[in-house]
Amino acid sequence: MTFFTYWKWPILALIMMGVLFISSHTPYQEQDLKPFFKDFITITENDLPDVEFTYDGALVTPSEPYQYVEFFLRKAAHVGSFGLLAFFCVMTFKKRSYGPIYGSLVAFGYAMFDEFHQSLIEGRTGHLIDVLVPDTMGILITFLATTILLKRRTT
Repeated sequence: MTFFTYWKWPILALIMMGVLFISSHTPYQEQDLKPFFKDFITITENDLPDVEFTYDGALVTPSEPYQYVEFFLRKAAHVGSFGLLAFFCVMTFKKRSYGPIYGSLVAFGYAMFDEFHQSLIEGRTGHLIDVLVPDTMGILITFLATTILLKRRTT
C-alpha cells in the first residue's frame, strides 16, 4: 500500500481544516459578498420569499435583499464545508466499526474550535448557533450518508 493511499483521507481532512482556519481568520470585510452581487445582479425584496426571522439576535429580512441572500449562501457554505470535513474524517476512520461516529465527532470538535477561533479575529464573531445549526446539519447529513453507504459495502 502506498503512502498516499493510506494517508489520503487524514491529509484531505487536515487540508480542509486548514482551508476553514484561513477562512475564519479572514476579516469579514474581505469576504463580504454584497458588493460582488450588486455589481453583477439586481435583487429586490420582491424577488425573495417574504420570510424574516432573527438569527443570533440579528434580523434576517428580505427588505435587505443582498444581505438576505448572503446570509443563506454563508449558511450553505457552513453546511457544505463541514459536511466535506466530516466526510474526510469519517473516511479516515472507516476501517473501525464506529468510523462515522468518530469522524463526526472530530468534525464537530473542529467546528467548535473554528467558531472560537473566529471570535478572536477582529471584525469577525463566533456564534455557537453556527456550530449547532448549519455545521451540525452538514455533519449529520454526512454521518447518515456514510453510515448507509459503509453498511451497504459490508453486506
